[in-house]
Amino acid sequence: MPAARLWVTLALLVFGALVVFSGLDRYSEHQPGTARLVPQPFQANAARVGAAQAISQQGTGATRYAAQSIDADPLDGRGPAFLGTAKLAAGDGAAAGKAFEAADRLGLREPVVQAYFFDEALASDDDTEAARRLDILLRAHPAMASIDYFFGSLERTAEGRRELASRLAGDPVWSAAYLEAFRSDDAVLRARARFLAEAADEVALGCEQIGRMVEELVDRNYLAEARGLASAHCGASGRGEWLADPRFEELGSESAFGWRRHGSGDVRIAVVGESDKLVELESRAGVTRLVLSQPVVLEPGEYRIFARVSGSEAGRVLASLDCGTTRRPGGAGGSLDRGQLVASSGCADEVLGIWLRPGAGSVRIDDIRIERVGAQSASSTP
Repeated sequence: MPAARLWVTLALLVFGALVVFSGLDRYSEHQPGTARLVPQPFQANAARVGAAQAISQQGTGATRYAAQSIDADPLDGRGPAFLGTAKLAAGDGAAAGKAFEAADRLGLREPVVQAYFFDEALASDDDTEAARRLDILLRAHPAMASIDYFFGSLERTAEGRRELASRLAGDPVWSAAYLEAFRSDDAVLRARARFLAEAADEVALGCEQIGRMVEELVDRNYLAEARGLASAHCGASGRGEWLADPRFEELGSESAFGWRRHGSGDVRIAVVGESDKLVELESRAGVTRLVLSQPVVLEPGEYRIFARVSGSEAGRVLASLDCGTTRRPGGAGGSLDRGQLVASSGCADEVLGIWLRPGAGSVRIDDIRIERVGAQSASSTP
């Protein structure tokens, strides 16, 4: 097994050991020092505790403890599972393989055993077997779906993605963990969304199942992936305009796409009007405040952002265009009522912000649109 895979498997051991601990004798688990008082034929639990501690602490004696647990209870798969892990940690891959094979014959519930054979299948480019082992592992221990290594390993190859999609289509017990992996870093979440969008023909999930992932992508400002996923599984929800809801018709709805409010105690944001809705803004703050924002997908270049602004001091309304988080605009590009000049870097998490400068009275805005500098006509679509 390659060194990298070896250490990945060992990294999973601590969690695997915790799972095993749950079935051990409580007294020997919490007071392992009393193991010496237990008669030899009944020391299987205490020996497993000793093996788990030695391995998790990278100490000595793991092989001895594992062998004792096998002698005391040869039909329990935990003993050879610990022995295999101890041998693997010691660099004896051949002995580790034999021990894991013995553990596998005694049952399928040991997580470290399935993790070992998952790694072995990946090393042999056998994605079908890797997916089978992963399915066994997660059906017994669904909480381990939070470990991104497993899914990410299968998502790296076309065959792995097909195998994963075929299992998701059966709605296994771990599907919710996969689809709601919000603890994942941005790269994992975006890659997963792209994979699910591409696999829509093989696994049709529907809006409800992918809804929370779409919302999370939008919250992290990854609009391209959110639109792609929604379009693949919800049809028209993933429309491709530069700007969602330019006339504020959906402001306040539950749609994942569109404007976010950033109201506070000194900023008022209200939708007024019936058929022709406007957004009314008022601020008692002494500094420029963010009032609305939404993620956008723009190519690198310069753009002008226009809005119909009425009320007290129309030049108080500004726009910003940033990556990841919004930053207060300096005002050098003008204001929205006259067409504010902004520059896009084309980043994946670009976000458009609407800001209100301090001033008396309220302003009303409507009909926001984006025009690329050099384009022949203004438009909110590419």
